[in-house]
Amino acid sequence: MLLVVGALVYWFLKLNFQSLVRNNLDQTEPDSILNYFNDNDPALIGFITISMLIILIVSLFNASYPVLYLKLIAQKNTNNFTTKDILSAFKQSIWKLFKFTIGVIFIIFPVLFITIIILFFLCFVLIGIPLLILAIPTLFTWIHFSFYIYLTEEKSFFQSLNNAYLLLKDNFWTSIGATFLAMVIIQMVQASITMFIYFIGIFLVIGTALINPNFDNQSFDAASPILLIGITLIFVLILVISTIFNNILVINQGIIYYSLGADHKISAAEIDLIGNNNE
Repeated sequence: MLLVVGALVYWFLKLNFQSLVRNNLDQTEPDSILNYFNDNDPALIGFITISMLIILIVSLFNASYPVLYLKLIAQKNTNNFTTKDILSAFKQSIWKLFKFTIGVIFIIFPVLFITIIILFFLCFVLIGIPLLILAIPTLFTWIHFSFYIYLTEEKSFFQSLNNAYLLLKDNFWTSIGATFLAMVIIQMVQASITMFIYFIGIFLVIGTALINPNFDNQSFDAASPILLIGITLIFVLILVISTIFNNILVINQGIIYYSLGADHKISAAEIDLIGNNNE
């Protein structure tokens, strides 16, 4: 799926970026960029439609992959299964994924947006800073607990939200502390790698310009395939890194979720055994 996204990026750059730069080098009309996009409406609309559909499928798969993977481990008590099993589980859960996405976009996100805005303004009176630091991992954990419950248990959307709230409430500081530490470490590592890649790209462009003093339209055309491939590879590499670290965060949430779920199952089993083993 990432290769398909990379191919789309290269195709878009090949058809639009190169022609756009040529037009800007050949003419000095201020509205040339706007006119170019107006003249290529069908291609742009088709590209945007296909890209949005692929991005939606890739996003749903990336978000659900670690959840379904841990679900299969819990069901089979082993990781001895194939990608085909995961794809089959994904197909079976595709409708639930769409429903959860719609619920998050139209129900959860507006509430989260208002909450974050209020906490942001409270930062001006200092009390909002610790509340904001506490709210971000709390909301993040609550949504992911809901996601795990919704995909792994026979619960409705609102039942999943309520069960996630109860699960988080019972082990609040443990869950939030583990989530906060994971988010800080992953963000630091990801930012370092991403900035390193950006600097490499900038130095390559500067080095190319210094080596070629006559960096005009002709030299750009000659170097454009390499440039387009380089931009595409950088984009795909950053996308892969982002996907890997996002999956690590989701797996972190899954470890917490299954750990808390195991504690509840052990407690329930101990309660059921009361009175059965009389001495």
